[in-house]
Amino acid sequence: MALAYVFWLLRWSLGPDHFFFADDWDWLYRAALLTLREQFSLLPRYAMNDRPVGALAIRIFYRAFGLNPAPYHGLCLALHLLNITLLVALACRLMRSWWVAAATALAYGTWSGAIEGATWVADIFDVLGTTWILAIALTFASRRASVRWLSVALFYLALRTKEAAIVTPGLLTVLMMVSHPRREWRREATRTLWPHALLAAIFVAAYVPLIATHQTTGDVNNPYRMVFSPWTFFDGLYFYVSRMLYGRPWPVGRLIRWVVAMGALGFGARWRWRATLVGLAGFVLFLLPVVFMAHQRQPLYLYIPGAFFALALGGAADAAGARLRMPEAVSAAMMLLCVVALPHRANMAAHSEWLLDHTARARTDLDTFRARIPSLRPGARIALIGFPDDYNVFRTPGCSVLKVVYHVDPVSCVFTDDSAGADVVVVYRGEEIAVRPGGG
Repeated sequence: MALAYVFWLLRWSLGPDHFFFADDWDWLYRAALLTLREQFSLLPRYAMNDRPVGALAIRIFYRAFGLNPAPYHGLCLALHLLNITLLVALACRLMRSWWVAAATALAYGTWSGAIEGATWVADIFDVLGTTWILAIALTFASRRASVRWLSVALFYLALRTKEAAIVTPGLLTVLMMVSHPRREWRREATRTLWPHALLAAIFVAAYVPLIATHQTTGDVNNPYRMVFSPWTFFDGLYFYVSRMLYGRPWPVGRLIRWVVAMGALGFGARWRWRATLVGLAGFVLFLLPVVFMAHQRQPLYLYIPGAFFALALGGAADAAGARLRMPEAVSAAMMLLCVVALPHRANMAAHSEWLLDHTARARTDLDTFRARIPSLRPGARIALIGFPDDYNVFRTPGCSVLKVVYHVDPVSCVFTDDSAGADVVVVYRGEEIAVRPGGG
């Protein structure tokens, strides 16, 4: 029933008006015009966006479905439903109540402030990365050596799907510590954790020079440039908690929301409830790779941490039920408050309305362009005149949308008032665009 409700909430993403959006075109460009060798490497070659496993998924779907967006969005939604199921399994290991575990997974599945990736092709890296991370958490401590080594293979896939996965050994350490008495920690770490730690160390050694180069040679105004300071950390943490709770702690209505959430997390941590401790650790750990990007804070980075935020709150509800000797139904009802008392549906409605409006217009504009321009030469210059400072289909990195559609590279899209020297001129006219060949 929970999965059916989440599917109902996100069913709009499978509709015909939901076209490719923004960074989707950059990854489609890589799938269409780059070779597999150019996309794949065993170790990272770039500080950012070196994600060959997720890129391979897009590449396969591009070869199979071309520019039909519905299968891509169906894949994202299917992975999201799988992640909900995996979160139930993990929560069941850390809680006394299956019902609270199910309510926790339902809360995460509907937390629209955190699950943007479930409806966006370019964020499949977070969605698929979460699948690997939850699967790792469920397999790393197995008594069967084959399963434990499977978790290491999954960890490698996670590392090559999403950079944030590099902190996974920290999560596994907390899982080990809450699952075993202190006297067994060293033995369990020797048995289960060392291969993950070794693999993470190899990737850290690969990333350090890449990040150092990125920090020293990149543009100081680059939004992905990191600022390492305590203030940046706590300000970023506050930003992302605010996004999870749909706003800062004012006015009074939101203050109540904050007090209840922080109080629940505080009590769950004080009572040392395993789900809350693991959830808090996971939330902070998986924010670490992005929290220092002071100029690039986006709710889309919450997909992985959001799962653990919900787990921490579910642990608090489970702990309250156990400590106060309440029936499981009461604990589950406490967790379900996160589903009914937070504006998940309103936020999703606003998000889907904006996105569908813009992607439907993007499809129309692209169809108009293709109808007027049968082909483009390499190096073509596209003059875009009169466009507002808002998303449109041509506002993609390096004009990748036209590179994909016409299979030509390079192409230059320039927002300008001057059509001189342009191969194609596109004029924005409110509800439509006018496209004509230029002077070349």
